[in-house]
Amino acid sequence: MSTIKSSAEDLTLNADGAGNDIKFQSNGVEKASLTDAGVFTATSFAGSGASLTGVGGPSLGTDAIIRTNGLTISENVTFVGDENGITYGPITVAATYTVTVTSPSVWHIL
Repeated sequence: MSTIKSSAEDLTLNADGAGNDIKFQSNGVEKASLTDAGVFTATSFAGSGASLTGVGGPSLGTDAIIRTNGLTISENVTFVGDENGITYGPITVAATYTVTVTSPSVWHIL
């Protein structure tokens, strides 16, 4: 593992030789990581995100002009009552799985 460390209180950058992941640490606590596959995770994010690209779920076309979703739900999904959802149908809930919509949540299938 390679480590770049500016001080005990500042950011430490670790390059993990096993998976070539980059880990960002502050005071010995991991705050973010970047995998060799390009996946970035962090304990928190800040800013508007206005210039982010490639986010927002699956899509087709230049500039993600068409949003897409799968045709079958193959997991249990629960709306806990503090969110709403939309799915473009038709949609099938596979055998043995359920979608639970707790009031006041609403799930629209268009």
